[in-house]
Amino acid sequence: MTQQPAGWYDDPQDPSQLRYWDGVVWSSHVSPKISPTVEQSTIGMPYGVTPAGARPQSPGSQGAQGPPTVQDSYGSPRQGKGQQGGQWPAYGQGTGQQVPWQPQRATTPDGVVLSGWWKRVLARILDGFIAAIVALPLTYTPMTRAINLFRNYLQQAIADAQAGSATTVQPPAELTGALMQVSLIGLAVYVVYEVAFLTWRGATPGKMVVGISVRLRVKPGPPPLVAVLKRTAVKEGGTLFGLVPVVGSLGSLFTLIDDLWPLWDDKKQAIHDKVAHTNVVVGPQPKRDA
Repeated sequence: MTQQPAGWYDDPQDPSQLRYWDGVVWSSHVSPKISPTVEQSTIGMPYGVTPAGARPQSPGSQGAQGPPTVQDSYGSPRQGKGQQGGQWPAYGQGTGQQVPWQPQRATTPDGVVLSGWWKRVLARILDGFIAAIVALPLTYTPMTRAINLFRNYLQQAIADAQAGSATTVQPPAELTGALMQVSLIGLAVYVVYEVAFLTWRGATPGKMVVGISVRLRVKPGPPPLVAVLKRTAVKEGGTLFGLVPVVGSLGSLFTLIDDLWPLWDDKKQAIHDKVAHTNVVVGPQPKRDA
C-alpha cells in the first residue's frame, strides 16, 4: 500500500492546526491554520474559492494569492495547499492512499482485507455441523452398531462391579471398528463438501454465513481445483492421522497448530493456506471468467 508522502496535514489531535508528517511518523512540529478573519477563513474550503462575505480584492493582492504564508524551518505550505501544490487530504479521507494516522489492516497484495481468526473458527464450526447432518444417512448404521456394542460393554462392567469383582471385560474390537467407520465417513463427506464449494463459490456455506471466502493470495476469484485439493489435504491430514492408534495425538497436535497459525502470521495464513498459496478474505469472490 502506498505510504502518504511527507508534508503538512491536518493535525489528527487538533483540527485547528497543521502537523508535519515526515513520511513515516508524525513529527512534533505544528503550525496554526492562519486566516485573517472568521468571515474570510478558507479553512476546510478548496484553494482559490472566495468565502461568502469576503471583500473582493484586486489581482496581485494578498487575497487573490491566498491566505498568508506560514513561515518555519519546515517550509510550511500556504493555507489550503500542500507542499506539492495539491489540496490537503481531509481528515479520514484521501486520494486512495492510506491516511497516516489510521491503523492499517492486513490485506492481500491487491488490497482485499483478510479475515479475522474468529470468523474462520465460527465458519469451521458451522461447516462441521452442516457436514455432520449431510453424512448422517451414511453414518447411521455404523453409529447404531457402535452404540449397541458400547451399551453391552457398559452393562457388563456394571454387573461385575455389583458382584464385587474387578472388570475383566475389554471393549470389543467391533466397537473400535464401528467408531472408526463413523469417523472416516464423516471426514470423507466433509472433504467432498469443502472441495466442491470452494471450487464452485470460493466459500462453504459456513463461510458465506460469516461473510468470508477463500482465494489465491495473488488472484481474486474461486481458487482452482489443484489449490483446493492441496489446501484440504493439509488441513484434514492432521485429522486423518489423528485416527491412527498410539501416534494419533501427533495428528491432533498438528491440527491445533494449523488452526492457530493465522493468529501470529503476518499474512493471516494457516499452514494449509501457505501450502496452497491461498488467503481467507472478507467478502465473496467474483465469479471466475469463462
